[in-house]
Amino acid sequence: MIEYMNVEQFKAQVFDYEKSQDFKFEGSEPLIVNFTAAWCGPCQMFAPVLEKIAQDYSGKLKILKVDIDANPELPALFGIRSVPTTVFLKRGDDPALASGALPEDSMQKAIQDLFQLTHPAS
Repeated sequence: MIEYMNVEQFKAQVFDYEKSQDFKFEGSEPLIVNFTAAWCGPCQMFAPVLEKIAQDYSGKLKILKVDIDANPELPALFGIRSVPTTVFLKRGDDPALASGALPEDSMQKAIQDLFQLTHPAS
């Protein structure tokens, strides 16, 4: 299941930008953060892809969404200027960003390349 994340949850689960200027993801499992907006058509088209990924990789990675209108300071941390934008986070690595509504095969490839996770059906 994909949950929406607010500023306080972001600081607790991803990065507390008030305590440090140097980004460092401390999470224990790989995390995908999708920056989205209710008015964004491509975001709505991308939502089913994210839901399928969340089901396929349940227990192996976590997916969270950030509503940019409710949390305008969070996209600025990654220099995000358009939605949907997806950020891939793995402990010890720099964030990887992908813009646009990615097809499922592109998401699968990113997960394999960035997180070294293979699709459970493979």
